Amino acid sequence: MILGYRLLSASVFLLLVLAVSPGAPSLTITGSAVDPSGRPIPDATVMVYHAGVLNGYSTFCPSCYRDCGKRTKTDSSGAYTISNLATGLWFDLLFVRDGYAPEIVRVKDLSAGIAPIATLQARPSITDPSHAVKGHVVDAAERPVPDAVVTTIGFENEHGSAIGTFPGLDPLAVTDQNGNFEIDYTQPAKRMLVTVESRTLALRFATLITGPQSQKIELGEGATVRGRLTLDGKPVAGAEIGLVGQQQGGYGPALSIVGDPYPETRIGTQQDGTFVISNVPTGVRWFVYPKMESVATKGSAEPKICVTARPREIVDVGEISLGHGYRLRGRIILNDGKPLHDGTRVLLISEPVRDAQEALLDKDGRFEFLGLPKGDYSISPSVRGYSVANNQNDAIHVSIQRNIDDLILSLVPMQPER
Repeated sequence: MILGYRLLSASVFLLLVLAVSPGAPSLTITGSAVDPSGRPIPDATVMVYHAGVLNGYSTFCPSCYRDCGKRTKTDSSGAYTISNLATGLWFDLLFVRDGYAPEIVRVKDLSAGIAPIATLQARPSITDPSHAVKGHVVDAAERPVPDAVVTTIGFENEHGSAIGTFPGLDPLAVTDQNGNFEIDYTQPAKRMLVTVESRTLALRFATLITGPQSQKIELGEGATVRGRLTLDGKPVAGAEIGLVGQQQGGYGPALSIVGDPYPETRIGTQQDGTFVISNVPTGVRWFVYPKMESVATKGSAEPKICVTARPREIVDVGEISLGHGYRLRGRIILNDGKPLHDGTRVLLISEPVRDAQEALLDKDGRFEFLGLPKGDYSISPSVRGYSVANNQNDAIHVSIQRNIDDLILSLVPMQPER
């Protein structure tokens, strides 16, 4: 998601220019696409959908890298090659082919330049209009938006609504060169809830009625949120900033949207501590905050609140200053006296913004979290077969107003279901 160079700070523009400078090291990725039986799939489009840094935190949104949008097609043997990719990044490759459900493959191990094999699932032939929704994605000027990704959130049928992924329901679709797409379901439905995202426009939700008619979805430009992270007045580089709706909400009856259930956006700070988050949906109140794990050893900051009111607006949240962070130390004990398995972890979640830290327990079950701002948190020990209480609850709540060094979590064996 990017609004265009005109909305970016000069430093971000310079970084983008440097990213495409000639002579920079480049990478070639090869791979193949097959069906579930291993037969090659020719003529499938392979597109670089998202990218990010392999180490540290990215200063660009996942679709802002210059490689995003590059594409090729598989040959008669199902093989493909994408060349001149930037080094030091992971890539999400999106595979699209008529007759098959789209597939995304993440490429992280680039040592050999070979991507995991993409296995595309055949789409059943749908002839009943009540089993499909059709859409036409355009921008504010009524121009078709190709390569927009449409993700299925849920559906409604005669029995009610359901949110999630389900067998026989296309998880996503990609618009063609004319901006058209179709999502099929092997079961009848009244309507479907989707998100629509383009590399150059803001994400939006849409509820579509099943049937033969194609429904128009207009994507618009978003706003830009920017700021600067500091510690004692000095810039903090290489930290991660989060952006999430203040009213995170979810989904209600009849596919209604409650609050602003947009996914969290994350972006890294640059050398001068600045960050720029582009194409942010408008009409939303947001929390902006440094991610706890990225600044835990430096301090903490309570989230700032901002509002994106209109497209192309630049919202400057100013300076986010890291201050004193609190410490939480504790221990997990199994009530039946059994030892904890190696690799047991505990998850700490900040309740206002749903930010999280994860800690690995030592051999005695001890854990430590640093850099916590004041506020309410939930703690979820990840111990299979045990819970915090006999009611199967898997989390407890704690308020951090000072350092806590003596929290004891006693877990009991979960009662088998009857």
